[in-house]
Amino acid sequence: MVVRIAVASTPLTATLAEAVPAAVAAIEEAGRLRAAIVCLPESAVPGHRVQARTVPEVAQAGLDAAIGQIADAARHARVVAIVGTERLTVAGREIVSVVIDADGSLIGEQVKTQIDPTEEVDYVPGAGRRVFMAGGVTFGIAICHEAFRYPEIARSLAVAGAQVVFVPHFVTTDQGSLPTAWCDPANPYNEKAIMLRALENTVFVAASNFAGPDQGSLTGIIAPDGRLIAGLAYGEVGVVAADLDLELATRLLALRWAPERNVIAK
Repeated sequence: MVVRIAVASTPLTATLAEAVPAAVAAIEEAGRLRAAIVCLPESAVPGHRVQARTVPEVAQAGLDAAIGQIADAARHARVVAIVGTERLTVAGREIVSVVIDADGSLIGEQVKTQIDPTEEVDYVPGAGRRVFMAGGVTFGIAICHEAFRYPEIARSLAVAGAQVVFVPHFVTTDQGSLPTAWCDPANPYNEKAIMLRALENTVFVAASNFAGPDQGSLTGIIAPDGRLIAGLAYGEVGVVAADLDLELATRLLALRWAPERNVIAK
């Protein structure tokens, strides 16, 4: 079975007034590309708080209204949309990726369970992991730090049936420069990590980063053999799509993991 999926690089926004039109534009472009699914970056609505600009506080009602507008765009475009946002809880502000069906209804969400140390001033970890079935694909979501530093998360998704692992993220370069080639040794390590998530689990990985002058990792789609099969130019706002032969997502290496044979001896 062949399914077309897309990943988007949106601008790094700081308000809902900026974020909603950017998300809508990405979803509309995914629709024009005839993608079944599109993934937007981490915390795209209103914008990731670990950035140079201040992101004002947003009430949950405002976030919900923004997601409602974006859901309308998904319905008009007939595209399943994975939208990074935040959720206010008693414990604090969580990072979530909301999954919106092609009819505009809410399928569910994935909360970020592993928070990067630099994010702890702004966000708290949630709990729970799930796989989704939409747009003809079984998929999971590993948000940024989760995919880069915790390979167990991608493996658990593959074992649970995920053919594609989406990785919405926010990565910049330390020097403020812009890479020129995917997985160049001089690039931040993140691209190599997500290439490994594809290889070690025999699944597709689809990564979505913000566009900007210091974008540190590519927005692109990686095949189960580690090849980059689609990608946007670094720093470019836009959407890129690829046709995935889901028969290649065998999950072979994920399913061969035998934890019972790897218990640490006491």
